[in-house]
Amino acid sequence: MPTESCSPQTESDQLAAAAEKQRKLRPLMAAFAALAAYLGLALALKPDLTAHVTDSLAQVRETVSGRFRKLPGHPLDLNQATAAELQQLPGIGPVTAQDIIRFRERSGPIRRPEDLLALPRFTRRLLERIRPYVVVEAR
Repeated sequence: MPTESCSPQTESDQLAAAAEKQRKLRPLMAAFAALAAYLGLALALKPDLTAHVTDSLAQVRETVSGRFRKLPGHPLDLNQATAAELQQLPGIGPVTAQDIIRFRERSGPIRRPEDLLALPRFTRRLLERIRPYVVVEAR
């Protein structure tokens, strides 16, 4: 029986094997690099901005325009404010302002700012954004 002798690989065979291994790993390394770039970008963005990705275009427009809107000089009474005055509040656009007016017409005077949470699309986060600018005066 002839026995094959295990001859050591030559240097050129070792280099060829290493090159082949690198060629096979190249797509995997590219995928990891893309993932790292994506995660780096995601971490660089502020959490409050990433939340807007899932919001509707109208809400994003309201938020962006709200950053440049002049805020009210004095707290607004939620039971007396007009739609134009309500739109001065951060995050309140024409639709939400009209919803607030319709709510107080149908339900009676607003007793506390938390009553607005009964409105559709009105979140605790929005309530906390407008809280410094609103009051509810006893009637």
